[in-house]
Amino acid sequence: MKKILYLADAYKIDRHPLDFAGFVCHLLNAPLSALLVEPHSHDAGSEKALREEMICSGGPVDRDMPIGELRQECVSRNQVVFKNACEEAGINFHTMLISDHLADTILLECRYADLLLIDPAMSLTIATAGHPPSFVKNILSQAECPVILVPERFDGLEEIVFAYDGSPSAVFAIKQFFAIFPRLSDRKVTVMTAHGETPVPKSEIQRMGTWLRENFQHVDFVNAGEDSRMAILEYVLGKEKLMVVMGAYGRSGWSSFFSSSHADPLAKYVSKALFISHP
Repeated sequence: MKKILYLADAYKIDRHPLDFAGFVCHLLNAPLSALLVEPHSHDAGSEKALREEMICSGGPVDRDMPIGELRQECVSRNQVVFKNACEEAGINFHTMLISDHLADTILLECRYADLLLIDPAMSLTIATAGHPPSFVKNILSQAECPVILVPERFDGLEEIVFAYDGSPSAVFAIKQFFAIFPRLSDRKVTVMTAHGETPVPKSEIQRMGTWLRENFQHVDFVNAGEDSRMAILEYVLGKEKLMVVMGAYGRSGWSSFFSSSHADPLAKYVSKALFISHP
């Protein structure tokens, strides 16, 4: 593993999610490349949000500061936050500021990367200054590398939850997760199997179980019932220190989770890492 990207809002970087990024970089012995995105929007609402962000972060409160200077000051402060976090974690880093052709530039970087981490401030559910929720959803659906939505806080990883519906995309995501993180084979694995209109055949579950037990030390299967989306929400809401692994975003199988109203609560309310991959 050589290239790990960290997508973040250039105007809003929190120190705590970078603990997870540091964990991943140490696990994979790789540096971290930040893609710091400057929003397109320059309206009054985004300017107000930017000034509020600067005030909350302890920055200058001069209401007469020109918006151009305010933007530059905010970007500089967040670059320092990222730099200090990486140095404290003992990982090598690089930063790239993106202000034009945002989606195209990010997707091109993903094409030649091994893993994309997305800062929780780049919300799936809440429109921030210049970043509508659809922006991140489009990146997730088109990224040509695996993606992890980073948790707001990280205190370690004890359990991995695989969302498994028997689809090729779900199997691919599980196998790719193991290919990237073989050192996590000692963590507890819980496999949530869908049981709706098209339940996973027992033969498929047996094959999946055989493969998983050859690669992970502790594997349990949990029947998600007919409402598999709510089942996985209820399961992860009651737990800490876990990561959820799902197949193709915006495509078939468990990915329908994201085309419904259930994925947004998962991303918004559950402070867990969410690994998403598709062929």
